[in-house]
Amino acid sequence: MANIKILEERPITISEVKERISENKNPIPKGIKTLAYLKSVSTLKEKKALELKEELEKLGLARLKDKHIVKLIDIMPTDMDSLKVILSQDVTLKQEDLQKILEVLKSY
Repeated sequence: MANIKILEERPITISEVKERISENKNPIPKGIKTLAYLKSVSTLKEKKALELKEELEKLGLARLKDKHIVKLIDIMPTDMDSLKVILSQDVTLKQEDLQKILEVLKSY
């Protein structure tokens, strides 16, 4: 097996993964199945997902990390209860901050 060195590790959205797999000219069978699944669960195109990520980052919420933003984009909660459930284990935010996040998500 090849000796692989990880250069960078960062969370990416389902839309980004879907694009990366789609770019592969010779996908392996698992890649084809993965792509089919990702197409069935992704809600946004990569461009829209990146725009949404930038907009959520612009809110300037220090506790909201990249991993939280990616999770929100992948799940796209539509109400406050869903948003709280998604973030409840990792981060605690004020009600007003949660409302700002929800407004941004609803605009997509």
